[in-house]
Amino acid sequence: MDGPETLIGALLDREPVPANTAARSAGIAASASLVTPSLTVTVVWGDLAQVAADAHVAGHYQGVTPTAAELALDVAISGKSHQLITEHTRHGWIDAQLGEVRYFPSKGEPVKRAAIVSMGQVGAFTEPRAALMYRSLWAELMALGEVRTVATVMIGSGAGNLLPTQAARAFVRGLVAALDTGIGTELTEVLVVEQDRLRADQLLRALQKSAAADTVPGTVHVTEELREEAGGGLSRNSATVYAVRALTRLVGDGFPADAIADEPGRAAAVMTVLDGVDERIRDWVRGHLADLARTDPEELAVAINRELPDQSLPVRVSVLGGADVLSWAALTAYATLPERRVPVDWDLLGKLIERLTEPCRRDAAELPPLLSRLLVPIDFQQLIAEDTAVLMDVDRATALVPWEFLTDIRQGLGDGRKPLAVRTPISRRLRTEYAEVGPERTAEEGLRVLVIGDAGDANHRLRGAREEALETLRVLKALEGVEVTAFIGAPGFVAQEEPGIEAATRLDTLRALLGSGFDIVHYCGHGTYVPGAGRRSGWVFEDGLLGGRELMHLDRPPRLVVANACWSAQPGVVPAGSRTGRASEERLAVKPESEFVSTLADEFLRAGVRHYIGAAWRVPDRLAVDFARTFYDRLLGRTDGDGASVGEAVRAAREAVHTEREISTSDDKGFRTHCAWAAYQHYGDPTDTLIPAERPNRRPQ
Repeated sequence: MDGPETLIGALLDREPVPANTAARSAGIAASASLVTPSLTVTVVWGDLAQVAADAHVAGHYQGVTPTAAELALDVAISGKSHQLITEHTRHGWIDAQLGEVRYFPSKGEPVKRAAIVSMGQVGAFTEPRAALMYRSLWAELMALGEVRTVATVMIGSGAGNLLPTQAARAFVRGLVAALDTGIGTELTEVLVVEQDRLRADQLLRALQKSAAADTVPGTVHVTEELREEAGGGLSRNSATVYAVRALTRLVGDGFPADAIADEPGRAAAVMTVLDGVDERIRDWVRGHLADLARTDPEELAVAINRELPDQSLPVRVSVLGGADVLSWAALTAYATLPERRVPVDWDLLGKLIERLTEPCRRDAAELPPLLSRLLVPIDFQQLIAEDTAVLMDVDRATALVPWEFLTDIRQGLGDGRKPLAVRTPISRRLRTEYAEVGPERTAEEGLRVLVIGDAGDANHRLRGAREEALETLRVLKALEGVEVTAFIGAPGFVAQEEPGIEAATRLDTLRALLGSGFDIVHYCGHGTYVPGAGRRSGWVFEDGLLGGRELMHLDRPPRLVVANACWSAQPGVVPAGSRTGRASEERLAVKPESEFVSTLADEFLRAGVRHYIGAAWRVPDRLAVDFARTFYDRLLGRTDGDGASVGEAVRAAREAVHTEREISTSDDKGFRTHCAWAAYQHYGDPTDTLIPAERPNRRPQ
């Protein structure tokens, strides 16, 4: 629970205490005697990437993949197939502190150069910190010398946690502070660009009020009217607000009974609008409209529930383990929530994780609601249950939790709805060290895929892994622009079902990876994991283990690794000993299977792999084949011609496995069949795609 200091700080951020009037007047008079540059602020209704300026600026949260305005600038300077800012973020090259500015070159117009300014960590962007950020930003741009116009958005008012009035105050105060430093500057105009018309109106009014209250007259001038540029629009929410404003003007202040006689036209219009309203609530509706008529129209806002598109922005949730708590923070498309702390009993959590790792049918049905209620803060539960993609930022302790079992706690047991991870993408991002990697292949070069299956020795031969590898090979070969190399079967047991297959040895696999630059690696077989010994964890080949240590030598690691590698405790490999790591990890006494996927994911992500998909326990052979077939069909476009995002492809594959388990669970491993969909964990950005939509990627049918 937040302490008194936190609550007081939040209140002060929301409603700053007015300064002493006399002291304020004296300060303004003193500063007026100095020679201070003047600057014009213009609010533009349009698209940031289509507005001409000497420099374009967007905000950036530490570790958060670009979205909204930042992504628009990224596409403008980089193109759709290879975003420069996004790549720097994913590889951990941008770890700027609050107010630091990073510049990125552009090859065209109207964006000549892009700059991103750090907003710090998610959940910590308050009004005072925003003012500090803006002061640093404006001082930086003023010092450049050759920048006369800057185009930006109202940073922190969209995907941040500030109201337009708060963001405007921070904007103006930061600007005034930078001007007061006396830096000589060529900067004369700042363009605040907003794509939605209502928000543009709101920002204009907020900036005008802040400039009038917080600046010396003539220092910062906010224009009276909006400027219209290309790319402006109107959201459904904003259209609703404009409609309500029009209705309130019709109703007026109280809509007296004699208005029919005084203004029959207005009264008739109101009655026409209200004619379709249930007569039992008509008077109440009219009364509320009258109340709204007395409200400042710029403060009106509505929220409309609607089905989000496939590529909607994900809810980004950070959950990190501490001594006795889980620390949560969230960034959504609409707001940032401050940090929440949930007390945790690590012994109890360890038992819950163990029961939900390859669970029986009863546990799979009854324990997910407990998981959600026990670990997720109340105000976060609604965010996670909105059927919007969820990206969870986890550490080595919280990665052990089977988050794929998260459920909507409002959902009653047995109501027939599919699990949350089947309805929407749930992905993970593991906090780890990222290595710098070389340039990627361009979209025109096509995709190169390496398929490895049934690579173990005689004690680790897996017929199901061979079938999955062969089916994956067939699916990939049917796609245009995909080149496939296959190593299936150990030496002496090479698969003969398809031509061109080689033996799966560790040496040949590493040779191919080092020399060919594969985009995707798909492994089906045994894996092994030794607690606290990453060097003895990896995929089982007849001639040894292949893990992240070997991949560290790659100049260009695969973008995606899919590993249906069931955990295998090889005789003589797993010693009796304790794991090493964080205190929270030490207290989690869980099955090795629970740690297997996150450990291998850590190894591969450290090597620069962008996406790692693995199964947390053994999945029945036919369901593993269903998962692989559906995943690649959706990811690479055979299903509908356009490649889906990685998160959506994983979700579709989970759904296929979930649907298949409903057909039959009569075998002796029915518990595995029942919840196999939850075994698959995805580490990576769910919105990332491997192929651009405009690229042809399948053969004509």
